[in-house]
Amino acid sequence: MITKEDRIFITGGSGFIGTNLIDLFMKKGYDFINLDKAEPIKKDQISYWVKGNIVNMADLESVFSKYHPTLVIHLAARTDTLSTDIKDYSENTQGSKNIIDIVKKYSCVRHLIMTSTQYVYKSLTIPFPSKDDEYIPHTTYGLSKKIMEEDTRHSNLQCAWTIVRPANVWGPWHMRYPNELWKVLDKGFYVHPTKQPAVRTYAYVKNLTHQIDGIINADLNIVNEQTYYLGDLPIDSRLWLEEWVKQLKGSKLHYIPTWIMRGVAIWGDVLGTLGIKFPIYSIRFNNMMEDWYDTTNKTIDLFGVRNENLSDNVKETIEWLKGEGVSFFPYWKKKYGKN
Repeated sequence: MITKEDRIFITGGSGFIGTNLIDLFMKKGYDFINLDKAEPIKKDQISYWVKGNIVNMADLESVFSKYHPTLVIHLAARTDTLSTDIKDYSENTQGSKNIIDIVKKYSCVRHLIMTSTQYVYKSLTIPFPSKDDEYIPHTTYGLSKKIMEEDTRHSNLQCAWTIVRPANVWGPWHMRYPNELWKVLDKGFYVHPTKQPAVRTYAYVKNLTHQIDGIINADLNIVNEQTYYLGDLPIDSRLWLEEWVKQLKGSKLHYIPTWIMRGVAIWGDVLGTLGIKFPIYSIRFNNMMEDWYDTTNKTIDLFGVRNENLSDNVKETIEWLKGEGVSFFPYWKKKYGKN
């Protein structure tokens, strides 16, 4: 249970998840500080920010020596999948090792939360790992997080530690989806290749931050040396997409026969070899077709969600697009008439 004596140190709090987590912590009146190399997006969060990089041990030492945190929530990471060179993910490997080392040095820390990803395990034949430390990493990003998890498990930490694996996170302050998927849906350009279910695990960001808050308030005997997938219960991806189209456009999701979409994807592959970008290619097509879901039921049983209603959560995100978020995105600014 968080008390008035607790001091929470967050890394990467200026990012998508961190922005929402800090919103929650501000409402709860927690004592916290955010170390990030980037300034917070929200101006009311700047007073909690310290500029620094987790790859630089001196930056961590500076904060720990002054602040003496009792809880550490490690969010900072490179999260894209663009590179195949593990060296490009030094924030996830060396940076995370630095977090572990500084926590081991300071006995004031009683609980460490290490943020991983669902990408540490992906198998088309065996959908779930049989144990927490079974890995089939997907992409180099997933490999970097596997390394982070193994470092955590083998570090002989004296404090309690918990690993969390966010699912496919969405919601307010996501700075990529408004320019990509949600924009494509709003323009009516998106077509779905099948009505066959493709089950996915989504994580509405405010449900995810609710779960993190539950973990840091839980009995340490329950959460110590545990791994939790963060997110909502798995659903057919069509339901998620259909809800977005309904609320954005008041219309229905468009479908196309699978064989046509597959042919378009092959054509996209050909264009790709010529250096021409095309929105559909075989990897993306296969991702649209396949199941990929996580065992979030364990997390939800213990910590619940803020709101399980998909319609409410989409509505809340669109209200953010119309309000606080609108000035960041020219397309939505034009649509909603903000000058």
